[in-house]
Amino acid sequence: MLPRQFIAAHGGAGGKGNRFFLSNENRAPMEATPGESGEERSLQLEMKSMAHAGMVGFPNAGKSSLLRLFSNARPAVASYPFTTLNPHVGVINYRDYEQISVADIPGIIEGAHQNRGLGFAFLRHIQRCLFLLYVLDLSQPEPWTQFHSLQYELRQFDESLLHRPHIIVANKIDLPQAREALQLLRQKTQSKVIAVSALTGENAEELIMHLRELYDEHQPSQQNRKTYSYW
Repeated sequence: MLPRQFIAAHGGAGGKGNRFFLSNENRAPMEATPGESGEERSLQLEMKSMAHAGMVGFPNAGKSSLLRLFSNARPAVASYPFTTLNPHVGVINYRDYEQISVADIPGIIEGAHQNRGLGFAFLRHIQRCLFLLYVLDLSQPEPWTQFHSLQYELRQFDESLLHRPHIIVANKIDLPQAREALQLLRQKTQSKVIAVSALTGENAEELIMHLRELYDEHQPSQQNRKTYSYW
């Protein structure tokens, strides 16, 4: 994509300096004309992180741990909510030198579309992502309710986000009773579900390969690439 240019304000016409009045008769002119005033405008700029994939989920779902698992990014990881206060972007490198950027979006809470929690501060970043990864916590008894809540918050903020390609990343498969929760999750949703463990790395390569499939599918110039590998 070519960079876009935006003219925020037009400058005024410049004045003529003393060099303009230089002549054989006047070798050291001391004359100048003032320039015209330009436009003045106050602008509020918003910075949005741009990544191919955006990980969305509730606090402590394991997004930062997943990003550390398959990229060189090193976001903070802790057991308390809102460890991530700003988006972190990691890059997955493939053997054919293709790269996919993944953004760890700060945790969503119910009412985020009303600017609760970190609110708009992170929802804006999701708008720049080509596809979404809903990171769910399999240690919760009904993980599919997390998925519905996340989609509700995105819908209230920007309904077009629900039409983005997505997969469900069911994290913490290494915990007791996670397999049972995973089976129920797959029954409750029609979305693609990949179960992983950010702690042990289980199924991490499957997730990375599927990210590449999503990327190739939604990059017109890459559609014919079918052979690739990770690292």
